[in-house]
Amino acid sequence: MSALLPTCPPSDTMGRSLVEAINDLPQHEESASFGKDIDEANVVLLAQDQSEAEKRRVLRSWLGRWQPCLFGRLAAHDSRGLSFDLCWIHEWELDRGRDYVCGKIQAARRSWKDRAARGESSGFLIMFNSRQLAYARPSHELVRVCCDVSNLYLVEHEPIRPDVIYTEAVPLRMADGTLTLFKAGCNIFYGPAHLTRNHDRRAPGGLLFSMNSPGHYANSLHVRGLADSLNEAVSLVKDTALRSIGNGGLGHADATSASWHNRCPGRQGPWPEETKRPSYIPVDFDGARYSALYHTDVLVPTGVMTDPGSLTDRAEPAEVWPYLIIDYITEADFGADHVNYGLFHGHPIEDCGLYHNPWQARVAHNTELFDY
Repeated sequence: MSALLPTCPPSDTMGRSLVEAINDLPQHEESASFGKDIDEANVVLLAQDQSEAEKRRVLRSWLGRWQPCLFGRLAAHDSRGLSFDLCWIHEWELDRGRDYVCGKIQAARRSWKDRAARGESSGFLIMFNSRQLAYARPSHELVRVCCDVSNLYLVEHEPIRPDVIYTEAVPLRMADGTLTLFKAGCNIFYGPAHLTRNHDRRAPGGLLFSMNSPGHYANSLHVRGLADSLNEAVSLVKDTALRSIGNGGLGHADATSASWHNRCPGRQGPWPEETKRPSYIPVDFDGARYSALYHTDVLVPTGVMTDPGSLTDRAEPAEVWPYLIIDYITEADFGADHVNYGLFHGHPIEDCGLYHNPWQARVAHNTELFDY
């Protein structure tokens, strides 16, 4: 881990149990609403007498309707060959401590990678199903707990730092038998993101970790014969990604999307003639860069997780990230030293590296990545 990575705020979680750290999170009032969609889902997801199977059903139903990212919606319905695995951590399991929770997550992670290698799953979710997490206020304590529980998943990167981009490695066996690894983004969703700058990262039930790889998905479609060519699969992925940008602001009548398409007539992104362009995508959209109120690849973003301000009260956004890339979705092949390496062309490995994650973390900077 680079010495240049930021450090977590001074943490008082050391020496305390996982459940103690979670129980000490500043809380919203029990009467707080996070939107009708989340409130209704929480009736089941936070109930002590509901089965895990029913909770999984309700979460999938919510994801299939209210998740701004259309990849998440497709996977929730097992549609277009896209699926995810889901590891469920119950509230009572948090009492068993970090070692128990970490062990359960790592076992599920290995099982997912076995399925991913066969092209059967391109995403992995971890639900920390807890009322304390579901009602946690934006705070530095929330940042610390998010870093703490992230250590239970990304054990190879411990200690997890805020404001850093972490990527998972998703294996896929290609048609010629070569085993390859693709980069996957890692993000956190939570109900109290409602109406904050992190509004598009809302989710019911507690903290929801999401790992997904568009490149693995595209290549798996081709390997499984669900797309005639990699080019066809990449085009489907890019169309879905473009539709996801600007599709937020769900769950409240006055909320707007926390991401949007840049406008750039000189660098206009062509829209496929065979598909209808959504109204929130401008005709002169920039096919290379988009903007958001947070860096969409950062795992634990300090600014949005500590800001209690409401989107509906803010005249001007506190911060805008205008250089977020979308043109990485391409058949172009990049060298191993390029930031886009491993996204749509996998990194070849031996079978013994199936569960290995070789990708380095990197600090997010609000600047242009590339020169045109």
